[in-house]
Amino acid sequence: MERPRREAQLLLMAYLNKDELWLMSHALDTVADADGLKTWVTRRQKNEPLEYITNKVSFYSQEFFIKEGALIPRPETELLIDEVLKRVDAESTLTIVEVGVGSGIISILLAQHLPKAKIIAVDISQDALQVARRNMELFSLSERIALREGNLLDTVTEKIDLLVSNPPYIADDEPLESNLDYEPDLALFGGSIGDEIIQKLLDETSSRAIPMFACEMGYDQKEKVARYLDGEYTSLEFYKDLSGHDRGFVLTLEKNI
Repeated sequence: MERPRREAQLLLMAYLNKDELWLMSHALDTVADADGLKTWVTRRQKNEPLEYITNKVSFYSQEFFIKEGALIPRPETELLIDEVLKRVDAESTLTIVEVGVGSGIISILLAQHLPKAKIIAVDISQDALQVARRNMELFSLSERIALREGNLLDTVTEKIDLLVSNPPYIADDEPLESNLDYEPDLALFGGSIGDEIIQKLLDETSSRAIPMFACEMGYDQKEKVARYLDGEYTSLEFYKDLSGHDRGFVLTLEKNI
């Protein structure tokens, strides 16, 4: 019962654009225009994600814009950012490329923490790029992050110092929870096996001699990644999510970047 009550509270706060303290102090008030709120409740009853209904998502203690067409950021992706930041100096002037920018949250967080880095963010989806662009405007980072439409690294000719990605890594025939029906297939499904796009990014890392590649992955893909690389690296470090599942890796081809 607690979760439905909390979701109702979140819907109401977003609809009224008020915080929790205001809601508590106005508990006996009536909603003047309730039709829109009823529409939101109906959408949620159909299992549409709360974030798409409210157009808000919390990530790394900040609030971002989100809508259908861009993957809803998951808490475990915060770990990917942490893994990058603990390996890169805050004053670094590296060229960082993110493949699969989605809502823009990874590039935005990296730009905030690495103010001297050059960041290029790529996505194949125009819908996702639209959401990312809005978030970059929201955080006044449009001049810091170059958005490009393209497949993988096709539109990036610059020398890349660090590649970052949270790519689609679910197998095409994997059954999903009904709420994921609302999220873009391009951001979820990685091929018939699931790790095909990760493999393509590993190939790009090798062929373009990219010194470091940080990537999120599926909980069951650790051995596949290690086997695919076959020892061709300086270091390969895997990290786990808060549930103890393997969730990503950082591949280093050069000791110092």
